[in-house]
Amino acid sequence: MGKGPRLALILGAALALPGGLPAVAAVPTMSFGEVRAGMKGTGRTVFHGSAVESFEVEILGTLPNVGPEQNLILARLSGGPLASTGVLAGMSGSPITVDGKLIGAVAYTWGFAKEAIAGVTPIDEMLAVAAMEQGPGRRPGATAPTLGDLRGMQAPGRMRAFVSELTQRLFPRRVPSAAVPLAIGGIEPAGLAGLADDFARAGFLPVRAGAAGPASEPVPPLGPGSAMGLKLVRGDVDITATGTVTWADGDRVLAFGHSLFGLGAVDLPLTAARVEALLPSTLQSARITRPLAEVGAVRQDRAAGVVGRVGATPRMLPVRLGLTDAAGHEHAFSFEIADDPLLSPLLLYASLNGVLAGKERVFGSATVRLREGSAIEMMGAEDVALDNLYAGPAAFEYGSGIPAYVLYLLMNNTWTEPRITGVNLLFECTEEPRVARIRRATLDRYRVAAGESVQVTVALGPYRGPERLLRRKILVPAEISPGPLSLTIGGALALTRDEEVDDALLPRDLDQLIWLINQLRRNDGIHIVASREDSGVLIGGDRMPGLPPSVAWALLSPGSTGDVTYIPLRSVLDEVLPAGEVVDGLVRTQIEVQAP
Repeated sequence: MGKGPRLALILGAALALPGGLPAVAAVPTMSFGEVRAGMKGTGRTVFHGSAVESFEVEILGTLPNVGPEQNLILARLSGGPLASTGVLAGMSGSPITVDGKLIGAVAYTWGFAKEAIAGVTPIDEMLAVAAMEQGPGRRPGATAPTLGDLRGMQAPGRMRAFVSELTQRLFPRRVPSAAVPLAIGGIEPAGLAGLADDFARAGFLPVRAGAAGPASEPVPPLGPGSAMGLKLVRGDVDITATGTVTWADGDRVLAFGHSLFGLGAVDLPLTAARVEALLPSTLQSARITRPLAEVGAVRQDRAAGVVGRVGATPRMLPVRLGLTDAAGHEHAFSFEIADDPLLSPLLLYASLNGVLAGKERVFGSATVRLREGSAIEMMGAEDVALDNLYAGPAAFEYGSGIPAYVLYLLMNNTWTEPRITGVNLLFECTEEPRVARIRRATLDRYRVAAGESVQVTVALGPYRGPERLLRRKILVPAEISPGPLSLTIGGALALTRDEEVDDALLPRDLDQLIWLINQLRRNDGIHIVASREDSGVLIGGDRMPGLPPSVAWALLSPGSTGDVTYIPLRSVLDEVLPAGEVVDGLVRTQIEVQAP
């Protein structure tokens, strides 16, 4: 008996012991150390439809230790269409056998190659992944959002920075793999344009391929060489990463020969797939593959491959999207995204962008309203409200980016695992930018007794419209002491930039984070804030105003412990005057509160 079969038998026996992990089947294998240049073998994959075909393999050499305990086999592939296509995107996972023994799976290639040269991941490394615990995985959050994160959500360029940070975490630069086709259905490719470089860098190739076929369509069983898919989004929007099965044993399936994202424990729908056509290219040839019905769930995403269980049910996050377009037509979309702290926000952002790109003019200034009822729905906690108005050149970017950003903060909080039951979004789009700038603000009087009212008049200059005046009476609190009272009148973003709150201050728990998000100012209002100098502090997210200065400074001393910050101003009044447009600009004035 060779080393390969012994390795598989020993590994299987060890893992079958009581308390151990599931046993790995004793498939005939050849270990990396036994592979030699000049060996001839056979590969299996799908070139058309669902029929598994064979191709020839010649071993060119081996590359030991290309990564931590990772090796690579170099092979020349031939036969079938490979002479004209080279290694195809979608062949990742195609099993290679030599002398009837499985040595590994096609996993890597190089762009512009003149021959079908592939990097093959050794089977012993892949079987080690198959032996891992296959229960649904939930990774802990790794982000503690600060008040600065919340206050800066709508700052110019923030959404681009957020998406860039997230894609860099998900799409690290790595050895060129045999590109993974992303079969995309239900959305415009323009919606993924902003992510194209990140997808390409990580080895993904977006291809318009439609959604899964009808439920009545025959689904071939998954076996070595079968086309398969990992579904990231399903429903009216469909995004599926496609590849090839390397090995199957009972309800377990091993595929790809490299990671998808390298997320470790995951929970993604596993599908069968059908190859509709081949797309030869001098850069990267690809299989155009359509996902079929779901057959299980993928539970591991590791460097040497992905592992799934046939018959398992994955956990997904439902999204309901209502869209009223610029012509007044109403559209409804329903889809589900992978429930994962890093994937979910990016998939939500990409899906929303894709839908909007298919229904709206997404270039130039426009207006996007998230109507009342737009929310991230929670179980056991208050729902997170998302209704707001965005206008200007970045309206669509923020309309889709803010929900994704809030979802990221919730899913990656460090306090507790959030129970998110769904995302409900109601979009209303118009092609004119509904924006206005505050030109001036006046009061009907500037001396007033506590408990009396003051009328505020604000002059707004809207986009391509005449100036209009908005008025509101505000009541000076009866309990306020005599003295000057600062009055700041402005749009949400301008007022947020003006406030003096320590950006590093952390909410104390998930409930307070949700409360803070729900208290964020709306863009379509004129906010009127009256404040007075104070010596208060924030401790663990709770405000303690009006402290004696000696007490405040004692709490802030270097020897004190806890999340404490000094608040030099105390708000005594915070009201909003609805404007119906995104308001920019800020005006300051002062009221003298007189003694009664």
